[in-house]
Amino acid sequence: MKKRLSLILGAVLIAASLAGCGEDEKPQDSSEQETLQNTEQSDDSQTDQQTGQESSDPGQEDSALAQGTSFNSISDFNYDAAQEGVWQYYFSGDNGETFDKCTTYDDYPDSKVRGWHPWTGSYIGVGLNDDMEGFLELNTDGVSKDWSNQMGVLAFEAPVEGRYVITAKVWNPWSQPCDHFIFKKADGTEVLSVDMSEIVDNYAYVTPTDVQLAKGELLYIFCNSTEGSWVSAYIDCTMVYDPQDDSVYQVPEVAALLILGWDPAFGNPAVHNAYQEFDKNAADGSNCPWIYASTVDGSEFTLTAEYKDTDYGANEWFTEGGTGMGQVNYVEGEYLELNTPGNGGEVMALGFKAPAEGTYAFSGYTFNPYSQSCEVFHLSLNGEEKATVDIGEYTAKPNEFHVEVTMAEGDVLYFYCPSTTADSWVSAYLSVFVNAQ
Repeated sequence: MKKRLSLILGAVLIAASLAGCGEDEKPQDSSEQETLQNTEQSDDSQTDQQTGQESSDPGQEDSALAQGTSFNSISDFNYDAAQEGVWQYYFSGDNGETFDKCTTYDDYPDSKVRGWHPWTGSYIGVGLNDDMEGFLELNTDGVSKDWSNQMGVLAFEAPVEGRYVITAKVWNPWSQPCDHFIFKKADGTEVLSVDMSEIVDNYAYVTPTDVQLAKGELLYIFCNSTEGSWVSAYIDCTMVYDPQDDSVYQVPEVAALLILGWDPAFGNPAVHNAYQEFDKNAADGSNCPWIYASTVDGSEFTLTAEYKDTDYGANEWFTEGGTGMGQVNYVEGEYLELNTPGNGGEVMALGFKAPAEGTYAFSGYTFNPYSQSCEVFHLSLNGEEKATVDIGEYTAKPNEFHVEVTMAEGDVLYFYCPSTTADSWVSAYLSVFVNAQ
């Protein structure tokens, strides 16, 4: 816009000069041209000051923005333009050495994700995920190096020159192989680095840090992968302009999170936990209330045949056909893996055998980390479906559930998740915590 205004003003002034000299006359010497250029620059500078785009007077810049003004990456998220406003969205393929613009805004309702991406259909980028309220999600599909993979980059553009204080909370909830959250100026100066490897069980606040920015200068924020695997790193960042007091440097206490295995309806640790009580010695529930079986119709259930510790990280009970269920070391968290080879095949099932008559509260999480062809976990009691629990096509965060079932002593409630596609393997993940009313 500035260049266009300059050209227009210059054209008007030249036309006026030509009119004054006569149609065929031109400026007589270089001094007249210099005068014309000085006039053009003066008018252009005045236009910039009037529009607030640029100014050489720091006092005028600062007066346009009140001390203590804050800019939050979530409440100020820009749905309309990726490189306009204070918060902007980029990606990098060389670990933050250079940055390219995200150009496409996508809303993926099935995965509850919406945000800015390098191209249509990509999940790389910066956006919001309904499963992680209060955070922006920065995604990368592997180590961002030599453009073999790309990572999402959040950027802050200073609206005026001055001192800003970086405040933020960050999180690596899925214990993914990620590096540091880096806050880096466009000239390569690293302002702040936060090691994400230990920020897993709960989020953490960064140390409030000063950064001096010129008007229009960008501060880039990113978190790279350390392996060839996907990383979703989370951040809630607030930039505070020239704060009036030191309260911005006080780090808040981290809010306590609900511990897995606790049910808020009871306020006590779960009486039974399917993962922690996993039995490698018996599949029939003789040592604990958990049973490991398979089904093809959701009514009849057959006990598994044998337990094996495999060389590929699956410690599971297997059917005679070779389908398994149990603990694995390739998915983070306390989940049991329940497999099925495809629609119509044998589906692995986890059973809970009621130790006494009563109403039992089942809470936990379902998880479909590989975006496989499954939709729900079925809960079957004595051949009758009691409930279904959504698992979703893909969620970065597991789906939480709470179900109450009245059972007689010895009744078995089975959880199983069939494939929705013939010949399409599914590994569904399940955590179950049980309390008795």
